[in-house]
Amino acid sequence: MFLKNLYQHIKFLYNKTFSSKYILKGKCKACGKCCRSIVFYDEENIIKTEEQFEKAKQKNKRMNMFEISGVDETDGALTFKCKSLKENGKCGAYWIRSMFCREYPFIIPDFIRNNGQTLEGCGYSFGVDKENR
Repeated sequence: MFLKNLYQHIKFLYNKTFSSKYILKGKCKACGKCCRSIVFYDEENIIKTEEQFEKAKQKNKRMNMFEISGVDETDGALTFKCKSLKENGKCGAYWIRSMFCREYPFIIPDFIRNNGQTLEGCGYSFGVDKENR
């Protein structure tokens, strides 16, 4: 478990240091929107069923911090809500929050190239790093 957590932290720092030509702009508004409509992947596939979610939770215990909150109308993906989210939009477990939360929003080049955006009203947006074109 320690090695897995260490690996995730190293990966996080590597991605922050050596990211693609895309950059993250803005800052968090602490509204909690990103904690209410999360989409997860199990390896390469979007999680669309409770069965997939249960299997994913067995592989990654940190997914137990989330619960199903709905279904995305565009692709049928399940959406998830963090169990630590308080009514005021703040995190009730900020200092011990998951890597999913620490890494948000993710810079995924394919997602950005296909006009992927952060959630409406989010303080973050994606841009192009003109120095690394």
